[in-house]
Amino acid sequence: MTIHTGGCQCGAVRYEISSAPLLAYCCHCTDCQQQSSSAFGMSVWFPGSAFKLTSGALKTWVTHGESGNQKSCTFCADCGTRIYHAFPDESDTLSVKGGSLERIKDITPIAHIWTKSAQPWLKKRLAAEHCFETEPADFEGLIAEFHKS
Repeated sequence: MTIHTGGCQCGAVRYEISSAPLLAYCCHCTDCQQQSSSAFGMSVWFPGSAFKLTSGALKTWVTHGESGNQKSCTFCADCGTRIYHAFPDESDTLSVKGGSLERIKDITPIAHIWTKSAQPWLKKRLAAEHCFETEPADFEGLIAEFHKS
């Protein structure tokens, strides 16, 4: 069984995920840019039932993303590092923030989404394949592609 571990920047929050990733992508929406303090955020989907908090305290707040969809944003109660997002329509899927995973270098994203909001200097560098101006219409197809790679 694959075990992924991670945590927050201050070290208070630690977690384990007992599953292979379902999907990994880079998101260029303005929300991900702001929460990551970078040009984009990396998201890695895992089954929520595979996530286990091993130390620390989490807090959650609910907001609406650039898409208009509601999401729950979960973060370290001490330092504020974003750990994952949960979406009401994806009941057992967590979108774990790539920077919180210890071995993120072992996970290759399959796509770039929300490229219409990408930083201008980055737009010209994004390849056409698997790039979407907003959310892809078919996440299932991306999941299948991710598992082929």
